[in-house]
Amino acid sequence: MSEHIIELADISVTFNDGQQKVNAVQDVNLQIDTGDIYGIIGYSGAGKSTLVRVINLLQMPTTGRVTVNGQQLQTLAPAALRQARKQVGMIFQHFNLMQSRTVLGNVIYPLLGQKISKRDRQAKALALLKLVGLADYADTYPNKLSGGQKQRVAIARALVTDPQVLISDEATSALDPKTTAAILALLQRLNRELGVTIVLITHEMQVIKSICHHVAVMENGRIVERGPVAQVFTAPKAPITLDFVETSTNVRAAIQRITRTIKLSELAANQELIAFKFIGQATKKGVISQLSQEFKVDVNILFANIDQIDGQNVGDMIAIITGDITGFNAAVARRADQGVHTRLIDEQVVKGLSD
Repeated sequence: MSEHIIELADISVTFNDGQQKVNAVQDVNLQIDTGDIYGIIGYSGAGKSTLVRVINLLQMPTTGRVTVNGQQLQTLAPAALRQARKQVGMIFQHFNLMQSRTVLGNVIYPLLGQKISKRDRQAKALALLKLVGLADYADTYPNKLSGGQKQRVAIARALVTDPQVLISDEATSALDPKTTAAILALLQRLNRELGVTIVLITHEMQVIKSICHHVAVMENGRIVERGPVAQVFTAPKAPITLDFVETSTNVRAAIQRITRTIKLSELAANQELIAFKFIGQATKKGVISQLSQEFKVDVNILFANIDQIDGQNVGDMIAIITGDITGFNAAVARRADQGVHTRLIDEQVVKGLSD
């Protein structure tokens, strides 16, 4: 059996909006490995939610093949497709809980049509509520719960059919930062303990870098960049990916703030404003400090930040370098294979940030 639990081949989705055709998803090929936490990121209208609904054929693709757990879904009879869909659980931004049912009733609901005793249904639901940290809320109604608690109920409900894939469609977008972090930590634990593959749809790179191992970036219905999160995060190729990364690390805001007070046109001939990125061991070696001494340049640090992406340290720094710019830049460029990268902040970069 393939190591890919999800395979989307040549997927396109076209909607007819009156007289106009809308190409929501265009020629997408995507493979997700068993046990992965795979992020799909894009701004509103990028097509990510439409694409993810194709995974269990809640949205039928206009063209292309959908294979989940070795089964090509479009070839299945209705009864077999219903069974296959149970292998894909979904959680949503607005929880979709039934207000007339208790927490326990909401979690049990997907089991009501199955040949399983009332006692076994209840025992399974209670075990899942304990797993998500809501063992004491079984008899509570949703209107008495916080947003984070409601999302935990939704996660337990999605897990009650023992899915192999769990799709999170903007499931943390309505939550505050502290609750978001707690829900992401829960998803990470479920992935680790249950082995469930997680597909995480979001418009926030902060969410991606928190728990994902791989990421695909969508724009205008297409995947414009993909790969391991650490690789995409540290060396973004598509402009939209760079925008996501620099927003999540505050580099974008720092450049805008710095260039409002320091005019690039007023820098001396032997000065440059440079953005540095340090990856892995380079975050611990003091490379810039060593080179500044070697080339006798002054380093005026205006911004610095360090983060961890999928277990790897990543640092950002913005500084004005004064002195032997040519020699210094050449020496830094030779450290690229050691995880040190630079970008000159010039008028074109600044203009791009304001567009």
